[in-house]
Amino acid sequence: MDDLLALKRGVVAAARACYARGMQTGDGGNLSARVSGKDLMLIKGSGTSFADCSENTLALTDFDGNLVAGERKPSRECLLHGALYKRLSRVQAIVHCHSPWAAGWASTSKPLPFSTYHSGIKLKGAVQVFDTGSYVVPSSFFPKILAPFDSNPELMAFLLKGHGQVALGKGIKQALYMAELVEETAQIAVIDRLLRSCLA
Repeated sequence: MDDLLALKRGVVAAARACYARGMQTGDGGNLSARVSGKDLMLIKGSGTSFADCSENTLALTDFDGNLVAGERKPSRECLLHGALYKRLSRVQAIVHCHSPWAAGWASTSKPLPFSTYHSGIKLKGAVQVFDTGSYVVPSSFFPKILAPFDSNPELMAFLLKGHGQVALGKGIKQALYMAELVEETAQIAVIDRLLRSCLA
């Protein structure tokens, strides 16, 4: 019970930090954490702002999105989170947010370039863009998202066109850091291209 409470507090802290840093507004986005030793996850409840996230607004579900405990319906992206947890045992937490620079870069449909040495080291591979054609990633699209992990299981993030980013981590704090890195990398990439265009 103490471990679950600590996990809840970590998810709440990450959600509020993400909101405070301008990476998610309104009630969009979602984040989750795997419950150690079980095929369960804590995930933000549907219709809950990151700013208002609390222990009571989290849902405990299995990886198929079935509610196990909690007062809120799980986020609509719970099936995507579950699919990632099923495939990637190393992943302990996921942050999906609509951060503006990452979402802006995703509109190009081009993989996000490593704009710093740091991002190249930490992201472990190209941050690919997927165009699901939907606000909620349909389960029929999961194989396309999971396919790159077959050749590079260490990948840490991907982008969704017209949507946002999905960052992975070995814990909820690490997933938040990865989401921040993706946002920073996208911002630098845009600035780099604007400067190159102006100076050409």
